[in-house]
Amino acid sequence: MHVPLEVTASIVTATFADFSGKQKTGIEAPVKGGSPIGFSGLCNGPNARTDPPAEAVVVDASGAFDGSYKTVAEGVANLPNSTTEQTLFVFPGVYNEQVSVPKLAGPLVMQGYTCDTTSYASNEVTITHAKAQKDIPPEIKNNRNYLTSTLGLQASNVKVYNFNVGNPAGKIKKDGQAVAIYADGADYGFYACNFTGYQDTLCAHKGRELYAKTYISGAVDFVFGQKAMAWFESCDIESIGEGWITANGNENATIASEYVFNNARVFGTGSTYLGRPWRPFARVVWQNSELGDIVNPEGWEAWDESSSTANVYFKEFNNSGPGSAIGKRAPFSGQLDAPVAIADILGKNYESEWWVDTNFV
Repeated sequence: MHVPLEVTASIVTATFADFSGKQKTGIEAPVKGGSPIGFSGLCNGPNARTDPPAEAVVVDASGAFDGSYKTVAEGVANLPNSTTEQTLFVFPGVYNEQVSVPKLAGPLVMQGYTCDTTSYASNEVTITHAKAQKDIPPEIKNNRNYLTSTLGLQASNVKVYNFNVGNPAGKIKKDGQAVAIYADGADYGFYACNFTGYQDTLCAHKGRELYAKTYISGAVDFVFGQKAMAWFESCDIESIGEGWITANGNENATIASEYVFNNARVFGTGSTYLGRPWRPFARVVWQNSELGDIVNPEGWEAWDESSSTANVYFKEFNNSGPGSAIGKRAPFSGQLDAPVAIADILGKNYESEWWVDTNFV
């Protein structure tokens, strides 16, 4: 493996890291001409994405690629605000920064360098930044979760491939919400990504969202949001401590907000619940998924003792594994007679939507 470069503001230092951030050994890729030698030569095949497409905005921490930017935020700032499709291509590196993608006139593809687009295990691009709500000044009252996010998306119609995004703020007793990825627009596809955190890792907040073959880790409410119809396909969900996986915040019966996990795998450490209702009309379904023994036998838990669960929609269908036993499930949850169809979440003609990559579903 080549040596990813670590970027902190304008400082660039060499570091060795795999997709999970663990230290490795290796040698720095030599540079010739306009791009790092060996980047595209390390792998090939139909699933490799090692060269930016024509007209892409390119980020390269080493600066070796002609016309590239050294940080992801700089690359985003230089995206043309055009109605045509734009691509942001990022070469290998660990980028220590916060990135906010504003509203754009057209669709956006964010592509991380990889030898295999189909697997998050091959990702070579990491964006990481530790920030929790405790770090936000108390006089700021609005958008506090968004302000903690490592990667915040306000743009709609976005496809993200092969990015690792982490918020390593860790376990914090008070005001510990620390978002890695915040989807705040509409129509998103996240493919073979890796999202890591502890509390509030992933905010599926608005619009239609698809997460496919993606890794998501955390402990407390680490998949949450209020107004999104989100489908999670073949995702690996790792609990790293006691808590709850989901916290759907559907406020009332008129809001279309629901999370469906299909063919997921739940594993890790500590006892976890499949979810708890952040708001009274929370809707979450787990189906066709492998639930490890870390899943509490009750499966689901109320937000607190005073919160009503009368309108909560927590359902399961055809799950397997030691955590799937239904004998002790919470009385406000239930079992479905048939699985939820992806079209019920993403729309009748979802296959024709630009942001849906049908190779992943």
